[in-house]
Amino acid sequence: MIRQHIWKRGTALTAAMVLALTPGIAGCGNKENADNTKKEKTDAKDTQKEEKTMGRYLEEDVALPDNCGDILDMTLLEDGTLRVCYYKGDDVFYLDSSDGGTSWKDPVNLSEVLKVDTSKYGLSYPKLGANGGIFVSAYVASGESEEHRHYYMAPDGSVKELDLSQTLASAYISEARFTDRGNLIINDFSTALVEINPLDGSVVKKYEEGSVVSCFAPIGKYLVAVTNSTVHYYDMETGEPLEDAAALTEQISEDEGNLELTSTTSYPLVFSKGEEEDCLFYAEEGGVYRYSFKGSVVEEVIDGNLTSLSSPDISFVAMSRDQDGNFYVAVQDSSADMGHMGRVLKYTYSPDTPAEPDTELTVYSLLDNSYIRQVAAVFQKKYPDIYLNLEVGMTGEDGMTTTDALKTLNTEIMAGNGPDVMILDGIPEDTYIEKGMLADISSILDKAEEEDGILDNIRESYREEDGSQYVMPLKFSIPLIQGNKEDVEKAGDIVSMADMLESYQAEYTEMNMPLSLMGVGSEGFLRAFADVNAPAWQKEDGSLDEAAVQEYLEQAGRIYAAGKESMDYIKEMAGDYVYSLSELPILSNVSGSVMSLLGGYVKMAAGRLASPEDLANMYSLEQKMGNITHRLWNGQAQNCFIPAQTVGISSKAEQKEAAEKLLEFLFTKEGQEIGSSSGFPVNEAVYDSEDYWAAGDDQGRLGTSGSGNANTGEYVEMEIVRADEKTTKEIQELGKTLTTPSRGNEIILSAVAENGTRYLNGEISLEEAAKGAIQQVNLYLAE
Repeated sequence: MIRQHIWKRGTALTAAMVLALTPGIAGCGNKENADNTKKEKTDAKDTQKEEKTMGRYLEEDVALPDNCGDILDMTLLEDGTLRVCYYKGDDVFYLDSSDGGTSWKDPVNLSEVLKVDTSKYGLSYPKLGANGGIFVSAYVASGESEEHRHYYMAPDGSVKELDLSQTLASAYISEARFTDRGNLIINDFSTALVEINPLDGSVVKKYEEGSVVSCFAPIGKYLVAVTNSTVHYYDMETGEPLEDAAALTEQISEDEGNLELTSTTSYPLVFSKGEEEDCLFYAEEGGVYRYSFKGSVVEEVIDGNLTSLSSPDISFVAMSRDQDGNFYVAVQDSSADMGHMGRVLKYTYSPDTPAEPDTELTVYSLLDNSYIRQVAAVFQKKYPDIYLNLEVGMTGEDGMTTTDALKTLNTEIMAGNGPDVMILDGIPEDTYIEKGMLADISSILDKAEEEDGILDNIRESYREEDGSQYVMPLKFSIPLIQGNKEDVEKAGDIVSMADMLESYQAEYTEMNMPLSLMGVGSEGFLRAFADVNAPAWQKEDGSLDEAAVQEYLEQAGRIYAAGKESMDYIKEMAGDYVYSLSELPILSNVSGSVMSLLGGYVKMAAGRLASPEDLANMYSLEQKMGNITHRLWNGQAQNCFIPAQTVGISSKAEQKEAAEKLLEFLFTKEGQEIGSSSGFPVNEAVYDSEDYWAAGDDQGRLGTSGSGNANTGEYVEMEIVRADEKTTKEIQELGKTLTTPSRGNEIILSAVAENGTRYLNGEISLEEAAKGAIQQVNLYLAE
């Protein structure tokens, strides 16, 4: 799927992987190095053709029953039956399949089996045993106290309530695992891993006393305990610790994320029994691996980069391996339209499939791109012969500046070693078009328009006079402001917004600021506030309009000065922390400010509306507070939209046919439904569909949120519900009227933000800041 050049996960690289990675670490700007790299790339491909290795695991989704929500656990019973436990509405069910998920028996409601009073209790964190046993907790929240009960359903169906009040330091349990002997190990986060006999609740053994265990797995006679700093191993027959399995510890610990507990319902890695007594398998983002306690090598069994496992939306719940060698991995997939949804991925070995796809397609992104990772997981299934290789220009770990990254990219392209497809977010696309570095993709877009339609206003803003087109966003956001009705009406452009926010000067304190965007610091504020202003800065020749830049900094400075007390407080609390470029689109999402408005922390929210879920948050706030409304956010530019995932094909693409297949896929319904939180789709059929806008569950509920009041400290709770038809239609139609793209040229944004920050901090004058930004951009253009 994706082969990263910067490996964030510990992976056992094969020789073929090393060969495939070689082109991505080419020299920057040295023609001899570039030529050598090109030769190495060709030689590597020739070698792979001559010595093609066959056989790899192929992924498929196990078909689950309708309305199957979050998967809570999964296992293979001793007779080979696949059992899955899941949420459906507010209830917990389990169901069985004797044919690997092809068909399912009727679901069983655990509340009914356990005879739990659902009007008082809710079930949580059920755990399945291979022998058919089930352990589950029931809880009730009453004021500030919580009551918990624990139940064990034996394989014969009998039910026993367990009193663990004297056994565990806390009645709250989120992780428990059955052993092969039918005992239960519970993660008591306060003290230890406690092994109990579920028949009577008696303690058998304790492990890891005094440690914080992130996740654990009883595998045969072995217990693997992943702590927040390392991995420990125990002999469960004696209870004694074992010597370190150095290779496995090193492999797991190489990625610190594997040691962190980030959720109580999913885990960074999951384990299953091996085909032999002394071996195990485990899955993480990098793939599925095998380890034998009698050996010293961790073997990669499934390359996660060729599957959904490496998708940033995937988190692990459980893994099992059947007698035929097939793997079942239960996951939560947060890319689903209605939030976290359960999936069971099945991996079957195919001896006739090449171990590595024949074609390697390189996709370049200036910043790490989680959306492309999501795309790759789906695209790989559709085109198993194409391997997506994501190149990242700025990792945030190497001190690379935007200018450095673009110089390197330009050198690679001119030397014939550049990417096939480019994500042009942040990249000065006009310059690339003028220099003939991008191919005409109008025929691909014409085909997409014939099949499903493309939003005319978005496409026309990128079409050249002769009808050619070189770039096109896959997603877009709508810039909105939200606040008191009278304030929203006054904020018609950048000057009137500054006037309005400045008029409340006397009300701002450490806990109250003018605008939500200010919470990301001075430089982040200048970048995020530029969304509806930057299109007014450039002249037709690409240079900056000094007067427009100076006006921007002046009005932004007025807002910043009004909230200086709050900004100084935030700066003190944050220390030296600076938000990264990749974080800003999320932090500048207008729906993320609803709690700040609810609690009175900001006078007005401004930012990007990118999904029906975002709209639900805004709508719910307006239902809660009758005097709150929203409207299109205008600044120095009017009628803007914010493009995202803007794609183009290099005119020197080595894999042009594969690049065209990727773009064709990206504009289909299937491609546009990926990454629902990345922005609104430009595919008209998806954008107009009722299903796309139907956020939440069947009743349109998305949960609840709350905030303390900035002035009184009183806690206020708000239910998040789907926007009504009128509000949805209003936003849907608004999205079709926007005609000015805010393209986010990173060279310009960097120059304005860096010089503007010095102005906001009082280091230079307004005129000096504007001139400094102009000079910085002109220097880049001259190069």
